[in-house]
Amino acid sequence: MTVSDSLSPISLGQLAAITSAIGSVVDCAGSSRFLRELFGCVTRFVDCDSLHLQGVRVSQQARPRRIEWIGSYGTDLDGLHRTMQTYFGSFAERDPLTDSIVDTRSIKLIHRSVQAIEDTALRCSIYDVGNIHDECVVVRSSHGTAYSLSACRARRLPPFSLYELSILQHLGQILLPLAELHRRVIGVPPDDQVNQTAPTDLMKAYLTRGSIKLSTREASVCSAFIKGMTTLSIAEAMGLKASTIETYAKRAFTKLGVSSRRGLLSLVHSGESELQPAVRVCVPEGSQG
Repeated sequence: MTVSDSLSPISLGQLAAITSAIGSVVDCAGSSRFLRELFGCVTRFVDCDSLHLQGVRVSQQARPRRIEWIGSYGTDLDGLHRTMQTYFGSFAERDPLTDSIVDTRSIKLIHRSVQAIEDTALRCSIYDVGNIHDECVVVRSSHGTAYSLSACRARRLPPFSLYELSILQHLGQILLPLAELHRRVIGVPPDDQVNQTAPTDLMKAYLTRGSIKLSTREASVCSAFIKGMTTLSIAEAMGLKASTIETYAKRAFTKLGVSSRRGLLSLVHSGESELQPAVRVCVPEGSQG
């Protein structure tokens, strides 16, 4: 039997469509276009309204589980971003779905109807806000982190069919390794590569020590500055405009009592600043201040 005899027939048109869709995602791994291309790839095969990537790492010994939001994309980006900030800030740890995302080398498919969610606050604050009624999650583990791709449907669409769930499961074989590659390229190290001298830990340690509250994006921008990244490279990695990164930096600098990156580096590395932190409150992202 030849190789061609063992495969189901596929037209050149079908092969071209598959390689074109997936090739665009491969090309954009590590760039600001990755999430958009990933969403475009999935919706060429299975329609959905939003797509979410996350990593769940259950650390050994007494270290807590780490849940990391890699990114989201959908038809309403502003509303989606606000909703996901709320989810990862208040609900990710208690969501039963997180417990289902476990370390597994094979592809795992999880399908749930929103109506089956018993946590009323979770259902109302996250799913009802986006009018989401059906969710499919594909999970694959690598190097101790369970990566998941979640596709959600609003009420304009019917629940996922068995055929569509099967397609998403097969797509996960390729798209989840690409999500891991993207995560590594944008500079988020796994737990076993993080130590007490890592820049991210220095920033976190300083904020904790001084009881200073920065928004998630403000802290991320500051951590990236400490790593030596430029405004443009941060914008590319986070999928935002350079002007937006500058806005987050300005707000963070005001709260920290510094006026430049040099002041930030001096503050975090020495624990001292020319000025005391001016504000110690959390300013919601997107608000003025």
